[in-house]
Amino acid sequence: MTIQSLEQLRDEFLQEAKSAPKLFKDLAKVEQYIAESYKTRALIELIQNADDAASTSFGLHSIEGGFIVGNNGRTFSSDDVEALCRSGSSNKQRGSTTIGYRGIGFKSVVNLASKISVFSGDFNFCFDRDKTKRSLQNDGDVPLIRVPHPIDESHNILRNQAFELIREYHYKTVFVFQDVMEEMSLQELSSFDRSSLLFLNNLRSVLINFQNINRTIIVENIHQHQRGTIKIIEGENTDEWEVETANANNIDRVAFKKAQGSIVPALKRESVIHSFTPTHEFAGAYIKINGDFTTDPSRKTVDVDELSRNSFNNAISIIVGSITSILNGDLTRKGFFSPFVSVQVTESSQFKPLLFKSIEAGLQKSEIITTKGTKENVSSIRLKPEWLNYEDYERLCHDAIASISKDSITTYPELFSFLNTININTLSLEEIIQRINVTKISITGCAQIFEKIIKQYRYDLDYNKIEKLRDLKIFPVNNSFVQADQIRKATEIAIEFRNYLNSNSDPADIAMFFKKFGIEPETPTDNNILTDKTQNQTIQQPQVTLHSGFKTEPAIKKWRSAEQNAAEYLKSLNIVLSVKDVTQANLGYDLEVMLMNGKRIYIEIKSVSSFSEPFKISNNEYSSAHSYGRDYYIALVINDEPFKMKFVPDPIKTLSFEKKCEKWSWFCEQYSGDLKEVTQIFL
Repeated sequence: MTIQSLEQLRDEFLQEAKSAPKLFKDLAKVEQYIAESYKTRALIELIQNADDAASTSFGLHSIEGGFIVGNNGRTFSSDDVEALCRSGSSNKQRGSTTIGYRGIGFKSVVNLASKISVFSGDFNFCFDRDKTKRSLQNDGDVPLIRVPHPIDESHNILRNQAFELIREYHYKTVFVFQDVMEEMSLQELSSFDRSSLLFLNNLRSVLINFQNINRTIIVENIHQHQRGTIKIIEGENTDEWEVETANANNIDRVAFKKAQGSIVPALKRESVIHSFTPTHEFAGAYIKINGDFTTDPSRKTVDVDELSRNSFNNAISIIVGSITSILNGDLTRKGFFSPFVSVQVTESSQFKPLLFKSIEAGLQKSEIITTKGTKENVSSIRLKPEWLNYEDYERLCHDAIASISKDSITTYPELFSFLNTININTLSLEEIIQRINVTKISITGCAQIFEKIIKQYRYDLDYNKIEKLRDLKIFPVNNSFVQADQIRKATEIAIEFRNYLNSNSDPADIAMFFKKFGIEPETPTDNNILTDKTQNQTIQQPQVTLHSGFKTEPAIKKWRSAEQNAAEYLKSLNIVLSVKDVTQANLGYDLEVMLMNGKRIYIEIKSVSSFSEPFKISNNEYSSAHSYGRDYYIALVINDEPFKMKFVPDPIKTLSFEKKCEKWSWFCEQYSGDLKEVTQIFL
C-alpha cells in the first residue's frame, strides 16, 4: 500500500512535469532562489521541522560524502510526503502549535546536497535530479525536491547506516544528505547559535557530529508559568534565560539572559526577534522577543503587519508589567534594566525606536503606589537631580511626589538612566523651591539647592524672583533654617554651608545674591572665609588623605584580575553606590559605576606594569568611548602590590591615539600628563 501510494505520487509529479515542462523548469529556478534566500539557515530549518514533528531530540551525523539528520518525532504520513514535495503546500497552520507554515523551508537544503534520501515509518524514498532527468528524458534544469523516487539496492549502504542510527538514537525519521558542500556545511554548523533553540516547543537535545565539529546542546525547561527559567547547556557553557509570558499558553514571550542570578545584556547576535526560530532583526534592546511575527520568505526580516504588531504589543505589555512591578517595590529582578540602557548608539533597527516609544506609551497608562499609599501615574515620578544628594531628594519627595527609593536604585543602578530614556522628568528646581519650607533638609542639601539657584537665576534675577527666593528658609543659622531677612551678615550662616558655596560657585555671583537678599557678603578678611576658591581649598580645607574617601578597606587580592580588583577598589569609595563588572558582555567597557549622586559612568580597565607603558583599545572600546564621551573613563591599573589605579577621563578628547595594524587596535603611547588620581575623579 505504501509503495503503491509513493508510486502514484511519483507518477503524478512526473505527469505534471511532462504536461507543463516550462513550469517544471521554473520550479527549479524558484527552488534555487529559495535555497539562496535561506542561505546559512538550512540547519535551523531542519531543526524547526523536527520540532514541528514533536521531536525531543535531533542529531546530525557525519558519513562519507555527506551527513545524516535524524529526529524522534512523528513519522511521515502520505500527506506529509506530498507536502514535502510540493512548494507552499504545508499542512501546518499559522497560529497553531507548529512553527513552519509556508512549506518551503525544506528547500533550503538544496544548496547543501545534491541527493537526499528519506526514511520515516513506512516511507523510504529519495530526491535525485539525475533520476528525475532520466525519468523525463530531459537534460534541462529540474528541481531536486519535487519527484520522490524509490530506494533501490544501490542505497543499501545508506539504508543500513540510517537504520543503525534509528536503533542507536531511537530516531523515527532520518534524512541522508549526499554530495554535500562541505565548506558551507562546516560554516553553518560551527557558527550555529544555541540560543536559537530557546523558543522551540518540543526539542530538548541537539547533537552535531560532522567531521571535526562535535557539539551537544541540551535544553532544560526548569519552570514555566508566566515567568520561567530555561537553561541551554553545551559542554562547560550554560546559558540561563528568564522567559516571561503574558499567560502560560501564550506564544508571545520576552527572554532576558541571566548570569550569577542577575539579568545581563544578551550578546548582540542573540538579541533578535524570534518567530519561534530567530530572524536577523535586532530586538531593540539586548533581549529576545518571540511571537507570531510575519517574516519574509527567508525568515530573516520581520514584516510589520497586523499579526506582527499584535505580538510586539504583547511583548511590550510583558516588559511594561515588569517595570511597573519594579517601580512598586519588586527587588527580585536585579539587572533588569541593563539590556535596555546598554544599547549602543550605533545600533540600528526598525524595532529600536519602536521598543522605547512603546514602553514609554505603556508606562504612561500604568500606576504605581506612592509612599502615602495612593495610586499615581508613572509619569508623575520625579528622578533625582544629579546635583542633589539622595537623602534630601527623598525628603523633598516624601508624601507629595512619586520618587525612586534608595533600595530600588541600589538594586537597579541603571534605573535612573532607563527612566531618562523614556522621558520621565527629573525633580525640577521649581518643584524643590515649592517644598523647601515644608521639608527638613540637611545643611549640605540647602547648600546644593542654593548653589543651583545661583547658577540658574544669575542672569535672570528680577524683582519677583528675588521676593520669592527671600521667603525660602534655606540658610542654616544656629541649628535652624531661616529666611534671608533674618540674616544681617553672611558670616552668621553655618560654615559648612558657606564652604560648599565657595567651593562650587563663583564668588562674585555669591556676593551679588547676598546683596540682593540684603545680606552683607563675606570678605577675604573674615575669619575662616575666603572668596577665592583656590585659596579656600588650599588653606582652609585640610588635605584629603586617600583613606578618608573610603567606607571600607578595599578587598584587593593579588590572584584576582585587574578588573576584579578595580571593582573592589571602587566599591570601597564613599562616593560610589554600586559597581557592576560587565567584562564578559563585550560592551566596550569593563565596569558600570553608579555614583551616590545618581550619575553613571563607564570604565575600561587597562592593566599596565607602569604608568608610562603604552596601552591599546579595541574598535569596540573606541566606539564606546566616542558614544559615552565625558562619562567614559580609561583606568590604568598596576595590578600588583601595592595596587595602583589612575584615570583618563573622556579619552577620545583627552588623548591622541594611533591606529596600528594588529587586527586594528588603537594605541596610545603618551598619556602621563593626562592621568588623574582617584581623589580627583571620585573624592
